[in-house]
Parts: sequence; C-alpha cells; structure tokens
Amino acid sequence: MKKSIFYIGILLIFSAACKKTINDKPVVVNPPVVVIPPVVTTQKLTELANFKIGAAVKMANITGEAAYSNTLKGEFNQLTAEFEMKMNFIWTSENNYDFSKVDYLVNYAQQNNMTVHGHALLWYQSFPDWFKNANYDTVAFESKVKVYIETVVGRYKGKIRSWDVANEIFNDDGTMRIESQIQGKFKDPVGFVGRCFKYAAAADPDCKLFYNDYSVVLASGKRNAMKNMAIRFKNTGVPIHGLGDQFHYRISTSQTTINNGFADLVSTGLLIHLSEIDCKVNVNNSPTYVLNSTDLQKQSDFYKNTAKLYNAIPANQKFGMTMWGITDKNTWLRDSGNGNKEYPLLFDEVYAKKPAYAGFLEGLK
Repeated sequence: MKKSIFYIGILLIFSAACKKTINDKPVVVNPPVVVIPPVVTTQKLTELANFKIGAAVKMANITGEAAYSNTLKGEFNQLTAEFEMKMNFIWTSENNYDFSKVDYLVNYAQQNNMTVHGHALLWYQSFPDWFKNANYDTVAFESKVKVYIETVVGRYKGKIRSWDVANEIFNDDGTMRIESQIQGKFKDPVGFVGRCFKYAAAADPDCKLFYNDYSVVLASGKRNAMKNMAIRFKNTGVPIHGLGDQFHYRISTSQTTINNGFADLVSTGLLIHLSEIDCKVNVNNSPTYVLNSTDLQKQSDFYKNTAKLYNAIPANQKFGMTMWGITDKNTWLRDSGNGNKEYPLLFDEVYAKKPAYAGFLEGLK
C-alpha cells in the first residue's frame, strides 16, 4: 500500500511538471558571451600603419550604439559601407535614388577625419528587383547602368576616394560567374565591365578604381582571370588602379598558399586592397563550438602574418587593409546557422581588444 501511494505521488508530481498553461513561453537561450582576457596596449593600428586601416560599417550600428561609433572613429581611419552603397539600397526605381544613408556615412567620415571606400557599383547580387524584372536588352541595360554610375560617383566626387567598380564576376576557376547579370547580356562581359570603369572615371577622374573578389590568393584560376583583365584594361586605356582580395579566410587556411598567391597578386604592380578581412575560428560551423585559447592564438597569428605580408609590399602599391566589421557580435558570419558561434574580428562583444589585435600590431612593426 505504501508503495502504491509512493508511485501515485511520483505520477502526480510528473504530471504537474509537464502541464502547460496559456502563459507558458518557450525559453530562449542566447549564446554565452565569451570572456576573453583583455589585451592591454596603448598603441593603435592607425599609428603604426603607413596605409589606411578601414572597417565595414552600418549606419544603424553607428547611430544605435555609442561604443560602436567610438571604436570606429578611435581605431580606424577609413570606412566602407557593408550594405548601404550597393545598388539595391540606392537605386529604388528607374529615376529615383535614396542617398540618405550614403550621405550620412560620408558626412560621418568627414567629421571624423576618415576617408571612404565605395563598395560596390556592380555586383550580381545587388541589382534591384525592378531592374532585373525590366528585362532590358543589351543597349538599354548598359545605358541604365551608365547613368547609375555617373549619378552615384558624380554625387560623391571628391568625397569618396575610391570605388569597387565591379565585385565578384569570376568563379574560382576563372570563368565568368553564370548567375551574373552581365554574363547573359553581353558577348564580351569583360568589355562591358571595362566600359563601366570608364564611366566611373569620367564622373570622378581623381577616384581610384578597383576590381574586388574573394579567395583571390587561394584560387589561381580566378587570380589569373583578374590579372588578364587588368592587363587588357591597361592595354586598351581602361583606368583600373587596383585589385582587392576580400581576405575572408580561416585559422586553418594554409599560410604558404596565402603567401604564394599574394606575391602573384602583387606582381601586377597595381594598388592592393585587402578589402574585407576576417578570420573564422569555428571552421566546422558547429553550434556547440567553444572559443578557446588555442584558436585565439591561431587567429592572432593569422592577423600578424597578414599585416606583415601586406606591410612588406612596395609603398606605391599600399592602399589599405579593411576589416569586415568591428565587433564579433555584428559579424556577417553569425548569420551562417552556427548558433552565433563565430568570432572573426579584432574586438569582442564588449569592444575589448582580442589577441588578434595584438597580433595585427606585431605584424605592423
């Protein structure tokens, strides 16, 4: 009898624990903020570098958080818009442009003695839906794009010192990207891109014009396609001044491969921009990843080696090194389904300098 009463009691307790009410809500568990021992240094990257140290930014972060703005203007001297200078953010309809966010960023840069790198005039993912749906023929397509480039570059003449005219038109093997809007329109897509460089140069003759892509130092096919395009442009009077490698790499990326590919890129003699730097530590995109001292040291070594590599190139080829973000909490890599377990930048979630910052400083010395 006592045993029966005991079992009934257990069942009642279990039933009460499982019973839900209309006020029950799911428990949301946020990823823990990883506490990293702070790096103590009074030196700044901009004090040691004889080139620009940039960061990709969003207007909403600048206006929404004082710590973000203070770190940006205190630690960097050039900015790139992560999104707001792309075509679909500006070109709202055929004859209408929204320059409000670009104006804000340009004014912010001027007020804080920063330069601006424009990103990007042509990118296959940023053509507005209204433009794609119009199904323009080749002549109309180029005519509309020409007006867009002239309008945007001309508006910021003397205020935006450089532009990525084209971004990511090649596959890693050097072929044209099949999803590119320009691939299906033109028999000679590279020729079209060259004319876009000319349109930008006409709108602002003093602006430095770049082609930008990812995995450049790793993918020899892509790198060769970029080099061949640059040679063609130079031989035909197209004003191209530099090449950008986004430098989205990881702690497991071969440093030897990076070194060899980078040397090949520098051999072009053009300005070199490391344009979107970050370094993944959670290389398997694991939702259970835990940041650790070993990976932090590997990341520090990556930033040290990258800074050292760039610092060694001829002075007339140095344009700048741009981080693709400021703090880990805002990195685009946290949108990759890994449970927010990514920490690729120089500053942690509370804007403390990470070992990566110290490594970068060491590489600049």
